Amino acid sequence: MSAKYLLDTNAVVDLLRGSDSVRLKMKEVGIDRIAIADLTIYELYCGAYFSNDKEANLSIINQLIQNIAITPSSYAYEEAAHQKHSLKKKGELIEDIDILIGSTAIFEGRILVTGNVNHMNRLEGIMLEDWS
Repeated sequence: MSAKYLLDTNAVVDLLRGSDSVRLKMKEVGIDRIAIADLTIYELYCGAYFSNDKEANLSIINQLIQNIAITPSSYAYEEAAHQKHSLKKKGELIEDIDILIGSTAIFEGRILVTGNVNHMNRLEGIMLEDWS
């Protein structure tokens, strides 16, 4: 079975900013094996609204979400609660949205593509790749 991937928000931002390494790796693995979490869309919209060119960025985001699979994070809520509990016990908490996105990848058995490997590798059982 071929690996499946979930792009973290920073990987999507790299793609939208024209990163050749992310684009080429996506082409190599195939768009049908790549998804983004619904929470990533929220983070992208936040970025657009706080940017200097809101309308252009909103247009880019809306085009992206028509061409890539979107996976709901709600199925991974229990996994995220488990991860947060474990991180808190170890004194290694990360942001809730990162826990949720990472837990979505874990729940779905996907490799999380992130430029923030040192941060996300705190999650138990996560598989990571950095395409930047």
